[in-house]
Amino acid sequence: MLTEDDLLARRRLLPMKLMFDDLHARMPWEDIDNVVFDVGNVLLLYSPDKLMHDLLPGQEALYPALLHRVFLSPYWTEMDRGMMTPEEAIAPMSSGHPELEDAVRTLMLNWRDLKDVIAEGVATLRKCKEMGKKVYVLSNYNDQAFAYIRTKYDFWGLVDGFVISGQEHLVKPDPAIYHVLEKRFDVTLERTLFIDDSHVNIEAAMHCGWQGIHYHQPGQLSAFFDLKA
Repeated sequence: MLTEDDLLARRRLLPMKLMFDDLHARMPWEDIDNVVFDVGNVLLLYSPDKLMHDLLPGQEALYPALLHRVFLSPYWTEMDRGMMTPEEAIAPMSSGHPELEDAVRTLMLNWRDLKDVIAEGVATLRKCKEMGKKVYVLSNYNDQAFAYIRTKYDFWGLVDGFVISGQEHLVKPDPAIYHVLEKRFDVTLERTLFIDDSHVNIEAAMHCGWQGIHYHQPGQLSAFFDLKA
């Protein structure tokens, strides 16, 4: 299995491709049939700093260690891959650091509840449906947490289908997870647009033949998709 470092090294040898919103000033609706959305930081806010402040107020001294032991750890990736539950991750995340165990447990058992909707992303999803496009979700997400958020937010009723890392045991930017979506929904690659907050994930999609938008600043989607205020 290729590691993320392997994938990054491979992409350095590939020619750089232009983002869809660099090629076009406004969304050319006639050129796209399918729009694929990431969840974290596209539809729902994912901010480790905000989660720690909300769940562990007054424990700021622990935040740097928790960032690395929890959110940037390989165990988080294994949760995304569906190989470990949040409950199972508590022990290895706090191993050798008993002073972190209670904080890690609090984060692991409650982080899924504190996700703010990104209005711009959801408005873009709604606009795509209004324009008659198929709308899909492709996200690195723990399968238990994903099952929860599907019951919490009403925008899921607009989604035509999804591919979730925790269910497929594959994570972006592995090309294999993009191929799952391609085959499952029989999409035409060059007429499929992916929106993600990770440049690496967008590059992977584009090298699979998709179009891509790296969503990294507020207002970016509103301008490109001509969303009304």
